Amino acid sequence: MGQGTDRVYNIISIVFMIATVIAIIVIAAVWLSPPANPSAQVAALPGVVEFPTETPFLTLTPSRTPLPPTFTHTPTETLTPLPSETPTSTITASPTITDTPGPTDTPTITFTPSASPTFTATFTPIGPTITFTPTTSPYLFDLRENVNFVPNFTNTLACAWQGIGGQVLGLDGLPYVGQAQIHVFNDRFDRVVPMGSNTLYGGPTGYEVPVSDSINTEIFFIQLESIYGTQLSPRIQLQFPSDCARNAALVNFIQKRSANPAQPTAPGP
Repeated sequence: MGQGTDRVYNIISIVFMIATVIAIIVIAAVWLSPPANPSAQVAALPGVVEFPTETPFLTLTPSRTPLPPTFTHTPTETLTPLPSETPTSTITASPTITDTPGPTDTPTITFTPSASPTFTATFTPIGPTITFTPTTSPYLFDLRENVNFVPNFTNTLACAWQGIGGQVLGLDGLPYVGQAQIHVFNDRFDRVVPMGSNTLYGGPTGYEVPVSDSINTEIFFIQLESIYGTQLSPRIQLQFPSDCARNAALVNFIQKRSANPAQPTAPGP
């Protein structure tokens, strides 16, 4: 609205300016043009000269010429074309094939043979009954009875001691009158004591082998040997029960046969 009003004021100002210029030209022409009859003008009495009414000059107020509006660039939106729709192929279902089953095979019956009893022939011996003679031991001595564990009775160490002891008997069941030694050993211990080293175990052939200063479940091997190291009995294995009331192992040897074939063997224990 401001621009239109300024434009109207400008037009009016120009019109008044042109009119003013025309009026000035007309007045100047009237003043400068000669009288039509000079003689008559001289003779005539001067009358009242009427000056043309002065047309007031218009005061031109300079108007503000508006500057052209600032052009604001509005970015044009670029439309990205959407991808064209790919037509989806329509799969036409093929006609359903009906599977017609063929004839069913009849399974063949398999006969499993049953277990036939196996007859074991019993041998009936003919003639006299055979008596088997026990195999003679290669050793002269063996255990008189199984190893027996009893409380320590030969010293005052009580449970702070563990050992093996016993005696050696001859064919007649009395203390053996020959010479022998007892060998006790395992992977950490190896000791040999002579027969008769401790008579508290049954007389002149008693022996004792201390193996530990506390009770435990250690395993030991013991055998009777000649004074030359010849093995006279089987190797006996024993294991302590780690019991203070059973920390002394009694191992008694007895002679089973004589080294001299003419000498009779000892009676049973």
